[in-house]
Amino acid sequence: MKYWWVNQNQTSAHEIEGSYLWSPKLAQGGRVIPAYENMKNIEPGDVIFSYHDRSVAHYGIATNRAMSSPKPSEFGRIGSYWSDDGWYVSVKWIPFGPVERDTIGREAARLFDELESPFTVKDTVKQAYLFQISKAAADFIMAQGNVTPYQYTELSLILEPEFFGAETRFDDQIEKAYIQRTDIAKTEKETIVLARRGQGLFRENLSHIERQCRITKVDDPRILVASHIKPWRACGSTQEKLDGNNGLLLTPTMDRLFDHRYMTFKVDGKAVLSRKIAPETYARIGLDPERPLNVGTFNKEQCRYLEYHQSIFLG
Repeated sequence: MKYWWVNQNQTSAHEIEGSYLWSPKLAQGGRVIPAYENMKNIEPGDVIFSYHDRSVAHYGIATNRAMSSPKPSEFGRIGSYWSDDGWYVSVKWIPFGPVERDTIGREAARLFDELESPFTVKDTVKQAYLFQISKAAADFIMAQGNVTPYQYTELSLILEPEFFGAETRFDDQIEKAYIQRTDIAKTEKETIVLARRGQGLFRENLSHIERQCRITKVDDPRILVASHIKPWRACGSTQEKLDGNNGLLLTPTMDRLFDHRYMTFKVDGKAVLSRKIAPETYARIGLDPERPLNVGTFNKEQCRYLEYHQSIFLG
């Protein structure tokens, strides 16, 4: 379990009501900054403190890892200079406290002497989005809000069944909005819905390009999953959703690793495994992070989609 502090002054109402965090992937000018990169390090069960209006009045439990998502439409004109391409984390928010900024700030030098500090040396809050903080800082904030470590640890356990369902629910919302559109024919809607499930025209197109699992070499189509390289939710057009080059045939375990971004492939065929999975777990499924496989070459269009997958890999 890790602990995070998020500054939500502009977007607090939308993010708390909508049960999520959202940030751009890059700052202005395409710069990589730690406050946005931190989104990629959130894991299900992590605790997040929401700061806005000079106090911390909510804490949350993350229920998924960061996934690519456009800027929420409800932001409207907020952050008009932000990139539309961002990170989305589903969060169960709980009101508590509130704990005033100055109460925390008076102890900032002691509480934030490891990891990251959301406070300046003058005990004001920095102008950045997300900081990883220590357990000591988290326990202090919770205690000031009359919440015990047992209470939020217990909540994390209660929410555990949701941890791997958040992305599915997010896709469900996108699918529902797609089905409700009146500018698309019914047959096209059905084709797109089947593509989300790795079926129909998408699987047919993929079968002309990939014939077996790149990792296990299993070639029985009955036990192979047609998995999108650029996730279905992130595809910007029907063509991308149905493009056979935007897919791999994988056995279920390998599909799970790839779909949840615990594994990716470089364009030269080298498999890259996430550090977030224990080496002994990889060993049980026949993988070795120290001796990565090369799964062979990809065509030019597959490489384009793989470059996108590498950009969202949460290694």
